Amino acid sequence: MATPSTTTNGTKVPKLLGFAIPLLGIMAAIQGSSPNINSTALVSLTRDLNMAGGQVALAASIQTIAIAASVITTGVLADRLGRRKVLLAALLIGAAGSAISGLAPVSAIYLLGQAITGVGLGAVYGASFAYIHAVAKPGKLAAALGVFGAVIGLSTLIFTFLGGELVGVDWRFAFFVLTAASLISFFLVPLALPDQPKVKSESLDIVGQILLVIGIIGFLYGVSQLGNSFTAPTTLVPLIAGALLLAIFFVFESKNTKAFYPVHLFKSPVFLAAILVGFVFNYGTAVAFLQTTNLWQYVTEVPTKEVALWQVPLVAAGIAGALVIGRLMSKGLSNRTAILIGTALAVIGFVLLALASNQKSFLAFLPGSLITGAGLMIASIPFGNLIIREAPPAQFGPVTSSRTTIGQFFYSIGFAIATVLVDRLTIGGVTQKLTDAGVQPDSISTAVTSINQYVKSGDEPTTQLGKEALADAVTSYSSAFTTVMLVSAGLMLIAGLVAMFLLRNYHEPKKGEAAAPSAVPAPAAPTPTAPSTPAP
Repeated sequence: MATPSTTTNGTKVPKLLGFAIPLLGIMAAIQGSSPNINSTALVSLTRDLNMAGGQVALAASIQTIAIAASVITTGVLADRLGRRKVLLAALLIGAAGSAISGLAPVSAIYLLGQAITGVGLGAVYGASFAYIHAVAKPGKLAAALGVFGAVIGLSTLIFTFLGGELVGVDWRFAFFVLTAASLISFFLVPLALPDQPKVKSESLDIVGQILLVIGIIGFLYGVSQLGNSFTAPTTLVPLIAGALLLAIFFVFESKNTKAFYPVHLFKSPVFLAAILVGFVFNYGTAVAFLQTTNLWQYVTEVPTKEVALWQVPLVAAGIAGALVIGRLMSKGLSNRTAILIGTALAVIGFVLLALASNQKSFLAFLPGSLITGAGLMIASIPFGNLIIREAPPAQFGPVTSSRTTIGQFFYSIGFAIATVLVDRLTIGGVTQKLTDAGVQPDSISTAVTSINQYVKSGDEPTTQLGKEALADAVTSYSSAFTTVMLVSAGLMLIAGLVAMFLLRNYHEPKKGEAAAPSAVPAPAAPTPTAPSTPAP
């Protein structure tokens, strides 16, 4: 292997530095595609591993919970130990966790593998995002974020497609897509990413970290159980306990002179604006992908293997939107304007998808898919841009990693709320139609059970009443989809408008977005013989 060129201050410049931002996007996509592959394989693996009830819900959410609970802590470690070192370790942990899930002989081992995967790949995403400012050209941070987002979209589609195809052969094979991608990335990191100086914080603040981790785990576990029951102890106890612990965390950190996370940022209009546009991106993504996928399968009757093709316009438009808005922001387009464009397009796209809910053709959904995909990815650029700019030098790792935690919160909430609303509205519509037809309550209950069985296993009802109930469910589901999309459009519109209001006094650079004034600087400019820095 050739020795990397050196900069004027003696720092080594990786030979593949020009590939740095695409590699960061690919690694982030490994994390992004992991829940997709898990969801695709869920029906098969829960049958093979004899999972039932709460285990199925946990299998669907444990990786997300692990990511949200651990990623800020791994951001602290990246500052203290070195970001590249932690990234390399995280890739190995993620690879091992995915392999454990694929080889799991029993449900407990599978769940352990998913938890390990979440910790590893959460750290991979957090470190990849934090690295962007170090490899982006001066004044080109937004453009770099655009490339980062575009590569994530394309790579996630590829990984998810490969995993989905392998699920059709054997669900175990699908998890090795992520293992292979992680191991390949492990060997590319030293060739593409510069080493980063360590940032020694005064204290690890163990108490604060424990409060945050347990609070996140409790709250998100409670959210994951909302689909089973609003009032069951398995939902309310962790949900309330988690929320209480998070409140205690904020109070504790606000008074702690050696806090590992600067909670005062939540008083910053700029940081709050970033959180709100993060809601538009993450909540919107969860609702759009989940609900269109279900609608196309259960109502539009698209074959399962073709659903991924129907999603291509949404992803492709997102890639284009990220690249275009990143370039425009580097030329002076403000964060406020980007938020306006992203929110407006996302809202319009949701409305168009709602209006197409009764249609059966691909072309009927195409305008809504294109506009939604572009809007959501455009919103992701100011979301990341503002968080990087607000991250304090001494706490750069935990703050930039909190972008992932914030995203997982909103994604989980969007997933849960949309699922619960659609299920309740659909079953409510079926129950009302059967009641109006004079069907007895006990027979209605049996018919609803047959619908739930159809959703879980694909087995169509055999009784006449069950068939009638399923036909009613198709109509009711379409109506429920429309309601959820319109309600979600309203929520995103409010979040976007408030974010713009909070940024009314925000000073925008005259040209582009400079990197954050972090204590983790970009590599020094290379000598004439060194490879050039990447062009985002």
